[in-house]
Amino acid sequence: MDPTDSQPEPFIKRLQQRLAASRFFTFSLLLHIGLVIIMSTVVLYKSITEPPDFTAQGGDLLGDEAAVQAPPEDKPDLTQTFTPETPQVNAPTIEAITTTSAVQTSFKLSSMPSPVKPVNAADMSKSVASAARSAMKGLGSGVPGAMSGRMGGTARASAMAKFGGKEKAEKAVMAGLRWLKKHQSEDGSWSPQYRPSMTGLAILCFLGHGELPDSPEFGPTVKRGLDWMLENGTKNEGRMNMGPITGGPATYEHGIATYAICEYYTMTKDERFAPLIQLAVGHIIQGQNPVGGWDYGYAKGPRNDLSVAGWQIQALKAAHLTGLNISGVDESLDKAMLFLKAFQGPKGGFGYTGPQDKYSLTGVGVLCTYFWKQDKDASVRKGIEFILDETEKNKPVKYKDANADLYAWYYHTQACLMFGGSAWTKWNRWFQDEICDNQGPEGAWPPVPGKAHGPQTAAEGAGPFYRTTLCVLMLEVFYRYMPINK
Repeated sequence: MDPTDSQPEPFIKRLQQRLAASRFFTFSLLLHIGLVIIMSTVVLYKSITEPPDFTAQGGDLLGDEAAVQAPPEDKPDLTQTFTPETPQVNAPTIEAITTTSAVQTSFKLSSMPSPVKPVNAADMSKSVASAARSAMKGLGSGVPGAMSGRMGGTARASAMAKFGGKEKAEKAVMAGLRWLKKHQSEDGSWSPQYRPSMTGLAILCFLGHGELPDSPEFGPTVKRGLDWMLENGTKNEGRMNMGPITGGPATYEHGIATYAICEYYTMTKDERFAPLIQLAVGHIIQGQNPVGGWDYGYAKGPRNDLSVAGWQIQALKAAHLTGLNISGVDESLDKAMLFLKAFQGPKGGFGYTGPQDKYSLTGVGVLCTYFWKQDKDASVRKGIEFILDETEKNKPVKYKDANADLYAWYYHTQACLMFGGSAWTKWNRWFQDEICDNQGPEGAWPPVPGKAHGPQTAAEGAGPFYRTTLCVLMLEVFYRYMPINK
């Protein structure tokens, strides 16, 4: 026998033999490790980046702040939506809903994790890429669940059927949006008067219908309006009224425009707007009074104005939903809840500059309280009861009546939908046909009679824009923000 036969084989050769024998185990191990990393990354990303559901919304304007002095005691109200239990409604079937946009899934997502590619495994690389594509499809555009009802014709039709919307309401919305498109200024803004706030309200109308810069019919209109706000807001260092924030109109305009750009960012994560939002929201936080309210020109003094405060609260809630984690937002909203509580009157209504039962401002107080606290506490219930009782007995929802008040109806509509139940059934029966049936043939709404505050009664200037945006937002209530429980 050859003596060399008994010598051990070289180490390298033995290692190669063992690796060859266990190649299937090694590949399986690498495959499973890679998949675990992928799924963990996707779950962590979604938990960090997806903003909470929104439950409130609104759009109110200068009310009677057209004058720089304090408005009369019968001030209009300005707020947004909240989030209660699903109302019980016998909703009619909507056979045909006009739609111009599909669900948006193409917008930029921030910090999407890079796929993990295990080395020396071609098949693993394919699996990782497939998992990443699935994650992107699931995240969509990042629209919160409460805003999902606005995204696409099918979603809107479903929401309207659920909450009692009629086909003519959607047709009125489309006519209003087309009127706004037709009457947009060349620079992208709207209205010769109170331009920042009218532009903010118009953008809220388009966003409420799920219209974004890449929408087929309204995309260019939306883009021009947003570009105008971005350019001019940046020039003015975040003052969205596009000038010094002094007096009543400027304070309203800043709040309304800030709300609009925050909602747009929440829907798209368009990073161009992030620095502007930081500046604009900072002005609101710094302008808050120690007791939690706001006044004209963000003056720091004993006077607090619920009408002004309503828009600041809405803008702050929208800022909260952006996911930008702007310092001071949540603390400011917590302080505002104490301010609202102090302004509620003995019958459940809310006052203008102190505790009082003012019909026009009760929707502001109820809505702002509910959309931040997301709780049907005693103050919310008493406010809803006051709205319904006062409407039934003294102030019917009649467009041509001397007591007609689109400003009040805008907030009451949102408040009652979010509260749900018989409150919504009753209000929906009152308001929907009345708003639809009084739309003008071109898509705008005519002046209301009587003593309503703000541009509601004006035939020219901001009047047509103010009335049309408020009415469109009212009729979008069925899908603009979906009622959800805390």
